[in-house]
Amino acid sequence: MSSRDGIISRYEAASAADDFAAMGSLRHKEWSLLMPQSGETIRGHDNYVGMRRNRPEGAPRVEPLRHGGAGDVWWSEAIVHYKDGSRWLAITVYEFVGDLIRSERVYFGQAFGAPAWRSRWVETGAPVI
Repeated sequence: MSSRDGIISRYEAASAADDFAAMGSLRHKEWSLLMPQSGETIRGHDNYVGMRRNRPEGAPRVEPLRHGGAGDVWWSEAIVHYKDGSRWLAITVYEFVGDLIRSERVYFGQAFGAPAWRSRWVETGAPVI
């Protein structure tokens, strides 16, 4: 296990436990999180904590699936379970500086049915989420 593999494992566990101190200890002082689909950027650990603690419906439960990477760029895949019962697949791209997470970019998507026209060329199964 590389040190960054372990860092991501600890980071995901801290996030699931709302252990903001542990998350902060794994973040670079200039940490930011970009959500490209909404165009929002969270700059700094304190802003992240404020957002998480003040979410009107409460924080979703995140179910980590797997992660990997090399060098300074790593990724993780998770299912996000929201209070309304919806489930979304989330992909996070992490960029490191040394052993600290410098930035995150998170993409979200919901499951959708496979179109019939592709059935000739693909194998179908249940969506991950």
